[in-house]
Amino acid sequence: MDTELLKSFLSLVKLKSFTLAAKELQLTQPALSKRIKRLETIIGSNLFDRVGNHLSLTQAGELLAQKAPQLLNSIDSSIQEIRDLTGKIGGQVTVATSHYIGLHYLPNYLEEFISQYPQVDLQIDFIDSGLAYSQVISGDIELALVTFPHQQDPRLIHSQIWQERMQIACHQEHPLTEETQSLKTLKNYDIILPPAHTFPRELFEHNLQELGVEHGRVKTANYLEVVAKLVACKMGWTILPETLIEPPLIALTRENKSFRQMGIIHRNNKSLSNAAKAFINLLQSKR
Repeated sequence: MDTELLKSFLSLVKLKSFTLAAKELQLTQPALSKRIKRLETIIGSNLFDRVGNHLSLTQAGELLAQKAPQLLNSIDSSIQEIRDLTGKIGGQVTVATSHYIGLHYLPNYLEEFISQYPQVDLQIDFIDSGLAYSQVISGDIELALVTFPHQQDPRLIHSQIWQERMQIACHQEHPLTEETQSLKTLKNYDIILPPAHTFPRELFEHNLQELGVEHGRVKTANYLEVVAKLVACKMGWTILPETLIEPPLIALTRENKSFRQMGIIHRNNKSLSNAAKAFINLLQSKR
């Protein structure tokens, strides 16, 4: 089967519009309609019910929507494995990365990797660490650069590349700086943390427990850089990697053993492409 038919089908499932799907695929609407009709002929069943401009999946369409991503992934993996038999490093590799790692760490490696392996089509996908983690588990993504959760999934190999010491921080003019036992009174002031049910929030809560600190009311912000900016506006205190604590922020803690680990993850039962192995080797060689 032509994989472009499945990709066109999945685009239409996602966007629910021939106009939008055709634009995403850089096709005309008649060309997209022709692809879908051809796929329906191969399947032997209608995939969509069309009522005016509204599209809904038939039972056959729903089943194909579940199976198509796995089929495409299997085909791509098989082709890459065959290419890798030559020992050459090429093809496409997709690396998911959290915003923080992608901004602060990944650029140090990209230029060298691209220069060493010009035949590799490197795709970078910026997504939340938790989502990247689940997509590596499901096999949708080969590699991901993430902050490691406190409880690591045994289905994944975790290769630590970076480690950051975590410190409690506030504005240098925050009332906490006047407290003689500031760590014991933190719960009396607002704290700014990543949103609930995310990897960073889980880890920050764990870091605070390690330091024996309780907190009170929570305000949230998605990115650590935003958390730091809000703290710099005297909106509360937080816990941050040392690298983000710059004036007017100050650390209320000193040397401690509260860290967060970051690195690269991949499935432990899935063969990696030569390009993926080369990417991992580069990261590990510069630790």
